[in-house]
Amino acid sequence: MWILPLVVLLAGLVLGVVGYLGLAGRLPRNEFAGVRTATTMRSDATFLAANRAGGPATMAGGGVGVVGAVVAWLVPGEIGVVVAVLVAVAVMTGLTVLGAVKGIRAAKAVAGSR
Repeated sequence: MWILPLVVLLAGLVLGVVGYLGLAGRLPRNEFAGVRTATTMRSDATFLAANRAGGPATMAGGGVGVVGAVVAWLVPGEIGVVVAVLVAVAVMTGLTVLGAVKGIRAAKAVAGSR
């Protein structure tokens, strides 16, 4: 039962790093990571704005993943592990979607001002 928390831990770390890089303005426009829609990929400026706006929520989602994995390793029993992992994944997903929505709004604002 240690593999599920490990997967959540790794996903949380990746989200945390992507969120941090986006917030810091150091995430280059790419095809793999960050808020990527037609609007955000239009230019470097829209990609930067989207990932700066979505960075905090994405980082928070990554933090939830890391904490959820640790909790899953600490709770007794397989049911506790599964519940901890499911809760962590649900909250992590929700925060990541929130970050994407905020990022898309920011990119549209930048694209509309040009």
